[in-house]
Amino acid sequence: MKKLIKLALVVGAIAVAARLVGSKKTEWEGLSESQVRDKLDAHLPDRVPDDKRAAVADKVVSKMRSRGKLVEDEAATDGADDGEDS
Repeated sequence: MKKLIKLALVVGAIAVAARLVGSKKTEWEGLSESQVRDKLDAHLPDRVPDDKRAAVADKVVSKMRSRGKLVEDEAATDGADDGEDS
């Protein structure tokens, strides 16, 4: 009986962790590059030097871009649309 309770607790903890990871992934999906950088700046502590924060942001942005989870900036798309119409 104790083994079943322990098993249920472990399975429950794994389910909660999986749901938390899934919600974090959906929170970051569909953001533009500038939004990702702003969000990372808010999450990284001020003790981290600016050059390291920029390096981390570059790595995260490049990884998200390679996975196709990054959308284009609105300013970049607006400028591209204006250039095509002229």
